[in-house]
Amino acid sequence: MSRPASTATVDVDSILRDRIMASADRIIKMMPPAAKAAAIGSVDVAALVFNIARGIPSVETDDPDKAEDITRAIAFKRRLIDEAGGAFDAEAVRKLLGHKTVQAVYKAARDRRLLMVEDNGAKLFPAFQFDGDTIRPAMSRILAAAPGAGGWAVLQYLVSGDGGLGDARPIDLIKGNEADVDRVIRFAGTLDD
Repeated sequence: MSRPASTATVDVDSILRDRIMASADRIIKMMPPAAKAAAIGSVDVAALVFNIARGIPSVETDDPDKAEDITRAIAFKRRLIDEAGGAFDAEAVRKLLGHKTVQAVYKAARDRRLLMVEDNGAKLFPAFQFDGDTIRPAMSRILAAAPGAGGWAVLQYLVSGDGGLGDARPIDLIKGNEADVDRVIRFAGTLDD
């Protein structure tokens, strides 16, 4: 897959950098005691705090269980984005696809021609769905097969697969032949069940 030299996947981390500095103290306070001890003893405290900060809601909590759940959710989302090859922001997608406005990009997502996930307010477009400067044709068919499924559920399916597909990952199969794409679409239909 080739991309124009002027367009690269957005470093999701850079989108959220400003939020992190303002949230670091609050995040450390929210950590369960074991995680806080690990963070304090960690060589890379900044990376740990950063990974936790990516999805912390604006509401503070003194509940260590809630903080731990948030931490797990953040790590899970991060893994999905990483396994999807990273993500673009709307402006990068606009440039990549040659749209005139970012609103056209958001419309493509609303019309289920393009997969979009939201991460703590940031609207992200997983990179695997692009082939050069086009959207892979299978994407609109996959999204149409699961009209009630949210972006994260679709991304999880595409990255993690389904038992019926064996060890094959849908994000790899959509690059294959039509029979492979049809299998991915058929199993995507179960996301609404």
